[in-house]
Amino acid sequence: MRVGRFELEVNTRELHDGATRIRLQRQPFEILCALLERPGDVVTRHELRHRLWPDGTFVDFEHSLNTAIKRLRAALGHGRGRPTIVETVPRRGYRYIADRCEPHEPTRARLVVLPFNAVSSGIQCAQFSDALTEEVIVQLAAANRAVDIVAPWSSTGVRPYSRARDIGESLDASRLFEGSARLEGTRARITARLIDTRSEVHLWSATYDRVLENPMSVQADIGGAVASAILNELSSMGLG
Repeated sequence: MRVGRFELEVNTRELHDGATRIRLQRQPFEILCALLERPGDVVTRHELRHRLWPDGTFVDFEHSLNTAIKRLRAALGHGRGRPTIVETVPRRGYRYIADRCEPHEPTRARLVVLPFNAVSSGIQCAQFSDALTEEVIVQLAAANRAVDIVAPWSSTGVRPYSRARDIGESLDASRLFEGSARLEGTRARITARLIDTRSEVHLWSATYDRVLENPMSVQADIGGAVASAILNELSSMGLG
C-alpha cells in the first residue's frame, strides 16, 4: 500500500522508504490502517478507541492514544511543520490527507526453483541434478537481487506431480522453474522451463546438450545460461 512517499508492507507492519525500513508497533499500525480505509474522512477518537481497546479493556485512553499517534507521526517523519500524511482534526479525530492511497503492485518476481528431476537411474545422475539445482539458485541470486527466490527447503517439500498453480498459491510465487537431467555415458541432456503459475503457461524453455568431461564446469555453464535466460524473460515482462 502506498502511504505518501512510503510503501506499507501490511503483513510485516513495515514502512519502506527506499532502502530504509521502519517497523510499526501494533497500535500505530492499526491507527494507520483505520485512516487508510477511509482516506480523506475523519476517523474519530471514539472509533479508534473501540478499534484499539475492545470493551472491557482498562487503559488510560487519552494518554495511550496520544502516545500511539506520536509514534505514528515519528515513523512518518512528521516534524513541526504542516503534516502531509496524517492531519489532526481538533476535538474530533484524525484524517489521512496524502495524495495517494492505493494497492501497490510489486515489480518483483517471486520464483520457485524446483529440484531438477533425475531422469536417468543411479546416484551419479541424482547427485548431478542436485548440484545443478543449487547452481541455478546461486547464479540467480548473484545476478539480480530484484528477484525473490523461494528458499530451497520450501520448494523441495512440494508434492510430486503438483500443478503449477497449486505450487504458486502455496508458496505465494508467480513464476516456477523446473528442469530435468539425463546422463548417458559421457553426455548429459538438460531441459529447463519457466512457467507462469497462474495461467500454467510455459514462458520459456530450452534444452542443453553437454559432454561431461568436467561435471562442475557443466553445472556452472548451465546454471549461468539458465539464470540469464530467466532474468531476461522476467525483465521483458517488467519484473525483476
